[in-house]
Amino acid sequence: MLRFIKRYYLPLIAGVLISLSRLPLYLGWMVFFALIPLLRFFENKEHRALDRIIGGLIFSLVQIILVFYWIGSVTFGGLIGIWLIFALYYSLCFWIIERAWHRLPGIRLLTIISVFISFEYLQNFGQTRFPWWNLGYSLTDFLPLLQALDIGGMSLLAVLIITVNYLLYQALRKRSRAIIGIIVIFGLWWIYGSYRLLTLPMQEAQIPVAVMQPSIEQDDKWDEALYQEILARYDVLCEAAAAEGIEMLIFPEAAIPDYLMISPHVRADLRELMLRHQISIFTGFPHAERAPADYPVPYYSFNAASLFSPDDSVQELYYKNILVPVGERMLWLEQFPFLWSLQFGQANWEFGTKIPRYSFQDRSFSPSICYELAFPHFYQRANFEDASAKTSKADYHVNITNDAWFGTTYGPWLHGTMTKFRAIESRMQFYRSANTGISMIVDPKGQVLVSTELFEITNVSAPLYYTDLIPLYHKIYHYPIIFVFAGLAIFILSFIIPRRGR
Repeated sequence: MLRFIKRYYLPLIAGVLISLSRLPLYLGWMVFFALIPLLRFFENKEHRALDRIIGGLIFSLVQIILVFYWIGSVTFGGLIGIWLIFALYYSLCFWIIERAWHRLPGIRLLTIISVFISFEYLQNFGQTRFPWWNLGYSLTDFLPLLQALDIGGMSLLAVLIITVNYLLYQALRKRSRAIIGIIVIFGLWWIYGSYRLLTLPMQEAQIPVAVMQPSIEQDDKWDEALYQEILARYDVLCEAAAAEGIEMLIFPEAAIPDYLMISPHVRADLRELMLRHQISIFTGFPHAERAPADYPVPYYSFNAASLFSPDDSVQELYYKNILVPVGERMLWLEQFPFLWSLQFGQANWEFGTKIPRYSFQDRSFSPSICYELAFPHFYQRANFEDASAKTSKADYHVNITNDAWFGTTYGPWLHGTMTKFRAIESRMQFYRSANTGISMIVDPKGQVLVSTELFEITNVSAPLYYTDLIPLYHKIYHYPIIFVFAGLAIFILSFIIPRRGR
């Protein structure tokens, strides 16, 4: 056992440091040296393929236990699946980095950057996508450093974090010039962030919009016997909002626990709520449409949302585009139809394909639901009518989510902090309604204007801050693909060039 620990303690330490930097413990600064144990691990010229696999298993397992354990409260099998998938990814990353480390010593930093950026970038695609591991999320408490998101998004933050780690590693090896590099990076990084916070051109508008947090327990939401109690809570919150002059109230994901568009009595209940308080409601709800006879199930099911008005008008329905793997749809149903017969409690929603733009009074907003908050690329489509031209920016964004699944774990906090990152990347204000929290309104600088406590029952509102600035990141958001090709080239070169040692 002692021999095992001695051989693999470095990935263990790195996993602990990165995990602590991600949690709400104000230890985000740890990320700037969390990778140094891994760099020491890569130095070992005697590692076998099995050592890299075990290193990846340990590194990812520590993060699963300390940071992502809350996934198990929804699906323990899914938690194990995520660990195995990302252990495989990390093992592959370790293998490529370590191979290039000894064969291409002149480009070690480029190798580490290319491999890690490729890992983070590729998490945004495919049915197993889960981009929650990004290094940049450790900096959530450092608002000046986050401002660089409008230049290069999460990948730029990762490049800077990795570079600082590498330079510190060099400094520990008594290469003093590395200290100068660290000072220059932090100096320019902090200066840019401070400049942006001070000079970002924002205008203020008073809009009668509020976010509702009803805090309906997950087990209660779908209990038909409690439907009237839930509706009564909504009624109280709508009344409170109307008394404060609110004219549009944002309900959370699946706030209406029934098929609103095809259930006459539920639609009537919502209409009565709006008429009584003269308030429009943007809400989430399940939706179904009849499927063709040759489809495996009778109906297409969707996780939907839309804007409803007291005059009984309803704008175009939004269907969630990015679904939680397994939790909302079994993987690879198109390729393996027999998987339709497997049932682990998942809903098997259909993927939406369009992102409508909603209008309220003289402002427009784009929508997202829950898990979609983790995907920067999604917001390139959502926040512009013409993504290729990068014009016609929405005035604000509305994100609705449930998060009741995760109780009082770190899950709601980790999910909520992503709002700051997406707001800065798009320079757009976000209104986030989470059933049990954490609900918040975040301005284009990433400043949290107002937020709720977990399980608080309340409405929150704030003025709208908006800017006409189109961030550079919105124009070049595909640039991380360069690192993918660089990583592939390094991988090929590592087979061509013979081992050189350290």
